[in-house]
Amino acid sequence: MSTVLHAPAYEAHVVRVFSVLEDAGATLDDAAVMDALGADGALNGREIELFDLGDLGAMPLSEYLVEGHGIAETEIEEMRPQIDGLTGRVLILPSRAFGGRATVLRPGRGLRLVARFEEDVPEVRFERLPAGGAAGSLAPSAGPGHSRRAARLAAVVFFAGLAVLVALVIWLVVTP
Repeated sequence: MSTVLHAPAYEAHVVRVFSVLEDAGATLDDAAVMDALGADGALNGREIELFDLGDLGAMPLSEYLVEGHGIAETEIEEMRPQIDGLTGRVLILPSRAFGGRATVLRPGRGLRLVARFEEDVPEVRFERLPAGGAAGSLAPSAGPGHSRRAARLAAVVFFAGLAVLVALVIWLVVTP
């Protein structure tokens, strides 16, 4: 019986860690590892991390998950020996890769689910804005009648000036 993993629609802040199982000398290419996820829909490959643990240098995988993916220390503590004991390549699958769609995963040969963690997301708090900037009310506008009057006055002044200019040009042309 194979493992079936269900990711509900709009799942957020969940990180799944898979170990890539490879025989010595028979490594899987990246496309084969992605196919081994057995996703029933398209995944956003830019969100999925597939890398060799040696690339982390001296940093253990548990620390990478805490610092890079926001997993709480308390949540990872029980799994730390197992996570840090992994060797070879791992695949980290955050829920962002599902693009908000419900997805079923059937990991096949070559992948083993090691852990499922939830990101430590701070509670959202809505606080009052700093004093002064958002207080008070706006002064009422003068109303639509005021702006129409100003526009009419501007038009009268413009056309009166234009008439004076035309009269001046005619006077200059007619006068020798």
